[in-house]
Amino acid sequence: MLELKYKKINPEIQKAMQQALTTSNDYYSEAIKTIQQHYPGNITILNSANSCIFTVLEAVDDTIAVPDMGGWNGVEKSAQILDKKIIKIPTDNAIINPKTLDEFIKQNTDIKTLYITALGAYNKQQSLPEISQICKKHDILLINDISGVMGDKTLTNPEYADIQITSTGTPKIVNIKNGGFINNITQKIKLNTHLIKTLKADNITCAGIKQEIPNAPHTLNKTRKANNYLKQLIKKQLEDNTDYYLIHPEDNKGINTIIKTPSKSKTKKLAYQIRQQLKITQNKNIITTGPNNNRIKKPTINIEIKNLDPDSLTKENIEKLAMIITETIKQQQEEEENID
Repeated sequence: MLELKYKKINPEIQKAMQQALTTSNDYYSEAIKTIQQHYPGNITILNSANSCIFTVLEAVDDTIAVPDMGGWNGVEKSAQILDKKIIKIPTDNAIINPKTLDEFIKQNTDIKTLYITALGAYNKQQSLPEISQICKKHDILLINDISGVMGDKTLTNPEYADIQITSTGTPKIVNIKNGGFINNITQKIKLNTHLIKTLKADNITCAGIKQEIPNAPHTLNKTRKANNYLKQLIKKQLEDNTDYYLIHPEDNKGINTIIKTPSKSKTKKLAYQIRQQLKITQNKNIITTGPNNNRIKKPTINIEIKNLDPDSLTKENIEKLAMIITETIKQQQEEEENID
């Protein structure tokens, strides 16, 4: 049994949030100043990422393009409430091909907004410079969800978006349990002031964000390093396996590992067997399955390294996790061969 810690709020951050209960400090303004030091722009902090999404989509034109998988289903839910039209762009396992995007926009001239996540399915980086150029060429408003790349100066570059949205909920890189912020970089749209006032983050959340933002590069780098090591180990063990293989094995910016499986039934059985060998604090889980609109719409096992506390991202733990996953896959295949 491999015991791992689910991501929790850093004790120092927890302390800062508790102190906000008994002080009159304006942590909202202080948090904005801290965010702007790392992510220049026009910042609005709200009580959740879904509130950020809703507020932004309320202000955009009616037709919104999104990747056909690997994004966040909250975008489509907000669009439905707001009576906005969603058009889905074909992807390569959640990754947008710039040439495909260019042609798609030409064929769908009613598209006025593109909403993407900087990491498709949290698994691989999007081609942000190329996507940004195409959006500028066609006068498309580009919204980039940077929750999974907070701390990466390249992928959070304000040149690559009109608007950035970030979740600071659990289990994210900036991990405050709730909250999120909007960076209205180009100010091509005007956000609804009533919504902002209604959904504004409280002082406690803002105190946590202020303290946690500077820690993002360290948290992201440690998560990526662990995830890349896991991918290397799994890739080596599954090198000649045509039934089970990594999605986007070459990418080193992702914060989860996704393994393609032969079928939904085999995926369900495999996920159960892997979970039985893991003990995660808070009675949580790091093994999810596809088809999943937020990940890959194919049968997959998703190892959500991003959900683990940095304290658990040790070399020893990653090696044990890789061994559990690959040996369970091999055992399941052997059982299937014996049945056949």
